[in-house]
Amino acid sequence: MNHAEEIWKTLVRATVDKKHPWRVVAFSTAGAKGPQARSVVLRAVNMAEHALVFYTDRRSQKMADLAHDSRVALLFWNPRSNTQLRVCGIAKPETSELIVNGFWDQIPEYARKDYATLSAPGDALVGDSLTYDFDTARMNFVVLNVKVLNVELLELKREGHVRFRCDLDETGHWIHQNMVP
Repeated sequence: MNHAEEIWKTLVRATVDKKHPWRVVAFSTAGAKGPQARSVVLRAVNMAEHALVFYTDRRSQKMADLAHDSRVALLFWNPRSNTQLRVCGIAKPETSELIVNGFWDQIPEYARKDYATLSAPGDALVGDSLTYDFDTARMNFVVLNVKVLNVELLELKREGHVRFRCDLDETGHWIHQNMVP
């Protein structure tokens, strides 16, 4: 098995194991207001398309940033194995209503309120409580696909660090390059 395959299998594990350290990811964008980073949850992996799947609110700053520049950088950290994974790719909203509705149907009722606030995420809170409109929640829900263009893994070891990079070529194959740690 090559290094890229191992990384993808680990990412798939992170989508099903809620305690996996790669489940929560630093997601960075470069919007009109400059670079921004936030934590997001890895929801699915589409190995055939070399894509990672996240959820977001269409009204979020993240979506405005992606409208400005669709390039993203993701940072995964596993403290158990001292392994860092950096991923660069292009983020685009899923356009298939069938696919989006399939993900929406998996969200528990209690979690749907995250998309039902009348105000956008990050807006100033007026008063002491939020107002919800559950009829509009589905409209605010976005499935975000990140087409992975390259991955770089750094494993910190006492006996010597290991670092390599894999780039996706135009034929859909991963080109592996060992690197100086």
